[in-house]
Amino acid sequence: MQQRPFDVKEFPIVVAIDFGTTFSGCSYAYAPDEKEVYDVTKWPRQSIQYCKTPTLNLYKKADPEHKLVAWGWNAKLEMQKPTARHHILLQQYKLHLDESLHNAPLAVEIHVLDAIAQYLEVFHDYVVSEIMRGFGKSFQQDHFRYCLTVPAMWSDRAKSVMRQAAIRANLIKETDHPERLMLVSEPEAAALYCERKCDQFELGHGDRFMICDAGGGTVDLIVFEIEKTSVGRRLSEVTKGHGASCGSVFVDRNMKVLLEERFGHHVINFPATIIPSLVDTFADTIKPQFDGVDDHFLPLPAKSCFEDIPDPEALGIDDGCMILRADELRDKVFEPVVRDILALIDNQLNQARTCSAIFMVGGFGSSSYLHTRVEQEFGRRVGCVSVPPRPELAVVRGAAYVGLNPRVVTARITRRCYGIEMRRPFEEGIDPYEKRKVGVDGIFCFDRFWPLVVKGQRLNVDECVSKDITFTKWQDRLEDSNVTLYSSEADGAPPRYITDYGVSKLANIRIPCPFTHTNPIGTEVKAMVSMFFGQSEIKAEVKIHNNVYSTTLQFDAVDTF
Repeated sequence: MQQRPFDVKEFPIVVAIDFGTTFSGCSYAYAPDEKEVYDVTKWPRQSIQYCKTPTLNLYKKADPEHKLVAWGWNAKLEMQKPTARHHILLQQYKLHLDESLHNAPLAVEIHVLDAIAQYLEVFHDYVVSEIMRGFGKSFQQDHFRYCLTVPAMWSDRAKSVMRQAAIRANLIKETDHPERLMLVSEPEAAALYCERKCDQFELGHGDRFMICDAGGGTVDLIVFEIEKTSVGRRLSEVTKGHGASCGSVFVDRNMKVLLEERFGHHVINFPATIIPSLVDTFADTIKPQFDGVDDHFLPLPAKSCFEDIPDPEALGIDDGCMILRADELRDKVFEPVVRDILALIDNQLNQARTCSAIFMVGGFGSSSYLHTRVEQEFGRRVGCVSVPPRPELAVVRGAAYVGLNPRVVTARITRRCYGIEMRRPFEEGIDPYEKRKVGVDGIFCFDRFWPLVVKGQRLNVDECVSKDITFTKWQDRLEDSNVTLYSSEADGAPPRYITDYGVSKLANIRIPCPFTHTNPIGTEVKAMVSMFFGQSEIKAEVKIHNNVYSTTLQFDAVDTF
């Protein structure tokens, strides 16, 4: 489809949303000012002093339509009432967008896209009301543009789910220009937040620093190099951003297993909410402070199920608390997750070769134990391992900075190989005979993958990669044409065929028939296909007859996740 250019002046308010596995947050700014970023810190039914709200959806068990009953803190509080048995709490569903995980089905029979859209809709309605109180009647939601954060490790398909969810949640309309919603890499957003701290760490031109964004579900890492220019400090990617699902929820899951082991067969007599409630208490009070040295005491609620345990001391229960030894927490709960994070950091350092600092951000990035372990393993190698102020806000504030100044990052490293389907001259002895086709202008091999960008290639922001193509009229009947785009995760040389293992179809760009009835068979029309890799999403266009047809790559998310 053809689109008019995007004019940022029509959208002076930048709204950044960090949709997280366990907590979600929002920051916003008035673009013409560019000096101040504000945080939404008051949330409905907020039960603790925290700048974010839980990523939780609550549903009624008996509702076949699965309408959202409550969200955030309200959903959490509703599950503490006697009526909780009539409800289902949906949590950590963002992890279902990590295609490397073998997730169990959602607790509610809905699609993950619908769950995200339902949450984003009520979350967005609330933050709009909060933001509008600050700006008054001179602005409306039509003046908003959005920066929605996504893990760098996600596939293009997973990112597309977030865009579709944002449209369903009415953040933007499907007819809006795609750039009204920018998907921002979480570690890149954190890098812009930390970039403002570079001077105090004496980082200057040519220095490299790593962002380790350890959140609730995912841990994302990337190394940037600082460049001082006439227009200020700029950043360029040095390594391919990498990560894994090894965030703090996996520490919580290990804690759940430990508790079940400690209580043993007594667990079958517990109400269903007991173990999850104890894990929540651990996550809120013990996990952030754990240093690997001190023992901790987990208070048990006054429930008859604990009073019925005949020998509580044998389970490590004393005076209403369960004693959690430091070595037990370290070896069974924290270390299995921390070791995965250390391996990710080591991989990035090996790619970067030189690195002056590691910035730990995200909710889990502020963990005392994680910081200690990273310091132990890499302190001498990098010199500085730091947790910047308000690490839990680094991503969402940084996303607002991206919206205000999207050109701070000047170069990126491609995570995949991208190309198009093209017919090429058939090569005897190389191409299989079944891919041979005789056309009006020669003998060709179809299903060929023609790369535009190879994996690991360094691209400047706003760099356009183009390739000339030709449409040939081969029949009298006039039909529309397609330019089909593909990607490959494989390392090494680009694939030869679109049917090779690991090659995924990304999108079709439909082109109105470029021929007329008077054109003879064999008529050729030149065109140019271009891909833009400047931001987290990929945009593509085809120019033919001075008309431009473009798309932000979309996927059939419902069939995939």
